[in-house]
Amino acid sequence: MKALPPQICLVTGLLLPLIAGCSDEQSGQKTAEKPVSVKQAVEIQQPMRQEFDPCALITQAKMEEIIGVKVTAPTATIDRVEGVTFLNCTSNDIHINIESWEAESQAIESYDFGTKFPSIEGLGDKARNTQPLGEVDVLYGRYIVSVDLFTGLDRKAELEAATTIARTVLENIPK
Repeated sequence: MKALPPQICLVTGLLLPLIAGCSDEQSGQKTAEKPVSVKQAVEIQQPMRQEFDPCALITQAKMEEIIGVKVTAPTATIDRVEGVTFLNCTSNDIHINIESWEAESQAIESYDFGTKFPSIEGLGDKARNTQPLGEVDVLYGRYIVSVDLFTGLDRKAELEAATTIARTVLENIPK
């Protein structure tokens, strides 16, 4: 008689009790219940992640007032990756992206990692004009706020509008 391969023996050994249908309920036998000790759950300290509706920081009407044109209704999304939460408020015309870091030092490191662009004074802790890639990036505490417009305005008008939108977002962002 030829020996069965080990894989067949393993599968047969795992499936046989299922096929036989032997369980305590079906056999009518009761097993003695062992007392279960319940231990108090240990509370693990998790870093506080700031989550909020990024579209609540500026209304669609306020965006339209700043830009001077109608914009499509924005939608909010929240994504988490490692130590950062990405809060996005996007429409066809405007993208407001907020990186919420667990620590200010992480936000500074991420912000400083970016390519060198001209600075914008008087906005957040640090701000830069990221044209032509976007409009404005702002470091504000443990947040990095990026505002990009797709409205067809000239670069100067888009930069002014994006700066004003960023300022409004910063006024309403949790600190």
